[in-house]
Amino acid sequence: MIGLPGGARGRIGLVLACLGALVVPSGCAFGPKLLEKTHGRYQEAIRTVGEEQLLRNIVHMRYNETPLNLNVSSIASQYELAGGAQAQPFFVAPNPSNSNVIFRTFTSILPNLNVSGANRPTITLLPADDGDAVRQFMTPAPPETLAFLIETSWPPSVILRLWVERLNGVPNAVTASGPQRAVISDFRRFQRATELIQELQTQEWSSLRVEEHETVVGGPLPIESSSAAAAVDAAKSGVELRAQPDGKMVLVRKGTKMVVRINPRAVDRPEVVELMELLNLEPGRPAYDVVVAPGVIPDPMRYPRPPSSEIRVMTRSASQVMYYLANGVEVPEEHLSCGLVKTQTDDAGDPIDGRELTQGLFEVHCGKGHKPPPCAFVAISYRGYWYYIDDRDHASKSTLALMLQLGRLDFGNKAAAGPFLTLPIGR
Repeated sequence: MIGLPGGARGRIGLVLACLGALVVPSGCAFGPKLLEKTHGRYQEAIRTVGEEQLLRNIVHMRYNETPLNLNVSSIASQYELAGGAQAQPFFVAPNPSNSNVIFRTFTSILPNLNVSGANRPTITLLPADDGDAVRQFMTPAPPETLAFLIETSWPPSVILRLWVERLNGVPNAVTASGPQRAVISDFRRFQRATELIQELQTQEWSSLRVEEHETVVGGPLPIESSSAAAAVDAAKSGVELRAQPDGKMVLVRKGTKMVVRINPRAVDRPEVVELMELLNLEPGRPAYDVVVAPGVIPDPMRYPRPPSSEIRVMTRSASQVMYYLANGVEVPEEHLSCGLVKTQTDDAGDPIDGRELTQGLFEVHCGKGHKPPPCAFVAISYRGYWYYIDDRDHASKSTLALMLQLGRLDFGNKAAAGPFLTLPIGR
């Protein structure tokens, strides 16, 4: 062991004590403090990436290009704190000692402290391009999804404009819910119907809601069939045995249905009468069942038929909704003139701006510059332009938020079977 002067030993002790005071408290607070500093940043980064990805896909679809979701599957972050201390002898020249023992000739100790930290996140990205994700993306919303949307606090007019293709045959710009075409079909009657539905619900003259109902699916059965074992078997099949007034048993399945109920005091209101005429409904009824069913129902204006006692709905897929929203993207004049995007007309052949479809619902502006406009809420750069949603446009921001939330339900919520990408970020 090297012999050290008393003063040197004291200085080394002081160095080690200082290092302990520095490292030990920092080590105790390193994890929690870093979590406080990084959790919010990761959260904001994921939110920003999700909003930009959705906006980018909608812009791509405006140009008839393929959308793709690359989802952040996981973030594994490794934190590291290291510290060290050294006491280095400092030799004085000329040698003040007459002794030949070199290890007794230094008179100073130089402290060397080293404290370092590192954050090495590993981010896993999954492309939502497997068969299940694509099927969900392109499959029309089932009745359960539409019922779920109606039960939320989102305005019925927003839900209907986005997720319904036809309402009792009245079309909602059918040609605009797919790859961009030159003609935008009729949509104004549908928009007027959604405005009336919204107004009637706001004034409590009508309500669009989900109610429980029972459907008889089997029977009648003799009373002897109502044993405990039979009741258990029925429950396993999602039905139950129910006694009828005549003593016989029937099989009943419980479920839900969507209903439009009219306030009795509002049956003769002009808004209700106009809605009944637009949707070709029997006037004077207190309620109308909403039936979600596949198949095209003819437009009652083009193909007249007797008034209906129910409202038949044809829903859209997530793909159709995004194509519909893509009409709200402003296109530079040079892209229209060179044919990158088709110039659109209405049924009569008159020029029309696709943004009329999504007015009051969703609008994307475009502009040039080295940076996004200061008023941009979310922006992406594409083909030499910035495409952005104005931070003051609350309707567009709300629609974007709704699409982000529903995207987790309708597509991309299953692990992709194909390759995934892991990005280690470190030294």
